[in-house]
Amino acid sequence: MNNKLKFNILKKSWKARVWEIELNGVKLKTPVFMPVWTKATIKGMVLDLLLDPKNLGTKEPINMILANTYHLFLAPGEAVIKEAGWLHKFENRPNLILTDSGGFQVFSLGLGKDTKTKKWESLVKLQDDGVWFKSPKDGQKHFFNPEWVVDIQCDLGSDIMMMLDVCSPTENITKSEVEAHMQTTHKWAKQAFDYYETKYDDNKGVLFPIVQGWLYNDLRQESVEYLSHFAKDGIAIGGLSVGESKDELYTVLEFLSDKLPEDKPRYLMWVGTPEDIRQAIYQGIDMFDCVLPTRLGRHGTAFGAEGYVKLRNAQYKEDYTPIDSECNCYVCKNYTKSYLNHLVKEKEMLWGILISLHNIAYLHQLIEQIREEIMNS
Repeated sequence: MNNKLKFNILKKSWKARVWEIELNGVKLKTPVFMPVWTKATIKGMVLDLLLDPKNLGTKEPINMILANTYHLFLAPGEAVIKEAGWLHKFENRPNLILTDSGGFQVFSLGLGKDTKTKKWESLVKLQDDGVWFKSPKDGQKHFFNPEWVVDIQCDLGSDIMMMLDVCSPTENITKSEVEAHMQTTHKWAKQAFDYYETKYDDNKGVLFPIVQGWLYNDLRQESVEYLSHFAKDGIAIGGLSVGESKDELYTVLEFLSDKLPEDKPRYLMWVGTPEDIRQAIYQGIDMFDCVLPTRLGRHGTAFGAEGYVKLRNAQYKEDYTPIDSECNCYVCKNYTKSYLNHLVKEKEMLWGILISLHNIAYLHQLIEQIREEIMNS
């Protein structure tokens, strides 16, 4: 049984690396950032904007995005998407699509109002064999287990799939509880990979395990050692960017950097600030995703060389310079902070589109720059 994902090294400088991924006829270079296409769309973003490198100010278009299994399972449902010809045809998206398992959303959305009583209650019940959860849309109960989550992602037509895992909350939790969650994740990994091994050659996608253990080095060590056995095509790091400090994030990455499989893609989930991506690349991470660039954009905040640019602020009313003078994206070439401040103040929907486009482009330019620094080192 041959690996479907080819991962070829181009250059390594200390821990930072540039690799080429080839999967399902698509090639792309890492490090790479995946915009989050939660419900088969980025809010307010037209796909063609991201497929033209001129809009991004980069040499290459965006060749991989992330979609959310949990949300697509709830609506429109994986059967609808499969009938449409998988996600690629459903959303008219070429190139690669990674889907997360939905596990994080199950637990992060675990508290909600009962649709009948209107009282706050837990929407999640974790069991040894899976997790029950209530839809926040209509209160209907659903069940995820490791095998079923694999089947859902196969029906979505995902190129890269994530296993169902347990992401520990970061408040009011003991180490023993984190360890129990990690052990459940390990058990589910074995179930998921044993199941998918029988389907591997008949499906287009590959499956990644997810390392857990939060901030505890001994648990992270145990998790890497156990899950590396399943990292046939790649491995993910979960349970970070959930409330820990930047120093804590960087400490975990430094600890894991020489313990993760060297010859497989390493995917750090939910990290998307310029400073965090840079630090993670220096620790040998290859793949990133995060909703932050577009979420900030919809709230009028842009990435810039000097930090966050809050375009709602009155100081930009008569500022006729671009968001970032060094950025080559469509927005910075054509619009000023004054104009964007006007759009935000007038609540024109165009502001969210333009600033989100800039933020995505800014990260892609940053990663392209770091990639070139590695290649030239």
